[in-house]
Amino acid sequence: MTRSKWLQFILDQMIWFILILVVIFFTLRTGGIFLSGVTLINVLLHASVLGVLTIGQTICLLSGNFDLSAEGIVSLLTVLAAWLMLPYREMTLAQAGGIGWELSPFIVIPLMLILGTLIGWINGLLITRLRMNNFIVTLAMQLFLRGIAYVISLGAIMPGTPKEFNWLGGGRIGAIPVSVVVTLLLFLVFEFFVRYTRFGRELYAVGANRDAARASGFKPERTITQAYVIGGFMAGLASWMLLGRLEVSTPTLGQGMTLETVASAVIGGVALSGGAGSIVGAFSGVLLLSIVDTGLNIMEVDPFWITGVRGLIILVALLLEVQKARIRLGPVPGRAKSPLAQS
Repeated sequence: MTRSKWLQFILDQMIWFILILVVIFFTLRTGGIFLSGVTLINVLLHASVLGVLTIGQTICLLSGNFDLSAEGIVSLLTVLAAWLMLPYREMTLAQAGGIGWELSPFIVIPLMLILGTLIGWINGLLITRLRMNNFIVTLAMQLFLRGIAYVISLGAIMPGTPKEFNWLGGGRIGAIPVSVVVTLLLFLVFEFFVRYTRFGRELYAVGANRDAARASGFKPERTITQAYVIGGFMAGLASWMLLGRLEVSTPTLGQGMTLETVASAVIGGVALSGGAGSIVGAFSGVLLLSIVDTGLNIMEVDPFWITGVRGLIILVALLLEVQKARIRLGPVPGRAKSPLAQS
C-alpha cells in the first residue's frame, strides 16, 4: 500500500479513534457515570432525530448537492400535524389549539411522510429541470416552509399530541426507546442500499463526476431528484419522531439542525464535493456530536462552551476533509469544485 493510500486510510478511520478517546475522556471525568446504561441510551436517543435527518443529508451530499430544507420541513410538518390532530382551543400568545378536525394519527402520519417526500421531489425538480443552484433553492425552501409554520401557529406552542402518534418518538421496547431501534435499523438499511444497489452506484458516480456518469449511461438528473426525494421522506420521518418525543409542537422545532446534519456527515468522512463517504461514516459523526453534547451536559459545562466545542469539532472535520482531498488522485476532468457551483 502506497504512502498516500495509508494516509487516506488513517484519515478515513480517524473518526473511530476519536470516538474512543472522547468516550474514555468523559468516562474518566464523570467517574464512570458516562458508561451507565441510562447515559448510553440518552446518547442514542439524542442521536435518533439527528441521525434520521443526517441519512437524508448524506444521500444528497453523495450526489454532490446540499439539502438545507430539512429543518424547514421539520418545522412545517410538526406544526401541521399538531394543527390537524388537536381539538380547537382559543388561541393565546403562549398556546394554541388545532383547527378542530381532530384527524386520526393514522391519517396524519402518512400525510407527513407524503408531504416531506413531495417537498424533496420539488427541490429535485427545481435543481435538475430548471437548473437552479441547489444551495439557494433548499435555503429558500427552508425559509418558506418555516414561514408557513409561523403563519399556521402564530408562533405559539401546540401541546398534547395523541398517544398513538407519540409511539415512534416516545415509545419503548423494554428499556430501549423505539426511536433508537428505528434509527439504527435505518442506518443499516441505507448502508446496504447505498453500497450494494444500482442506485448507490449511480449516486457515487454522479457525485464524483457527473459528465462521466452520463457518458456511462446513468441519468444524473434522475439520481439527484431521487436523492432529494429520499431526503424529504427522511425529514418527514424525523418530524414524526421529534414531535412524538416532545408531544408539543412549535415552529422553532428543527431549527439549527441543518448545520448539524452537514457537520455529522463531514465528520464521518462524507466529501462536500460528492462521490465519497458512507452512511456508516455519517453515523459515527452523529455519535460524536451526541456524545460530546451528553458528556458536557453531565459535566455541567456552560451551554455557550458546548456550542464552541461543537464549532471546533466541525472545523477539525473540515480540516481533515481538506487533507483527504489533497492526497486523493488528481482532480477528475469535468468534476465541479464545489456543490455550490453545480446547478
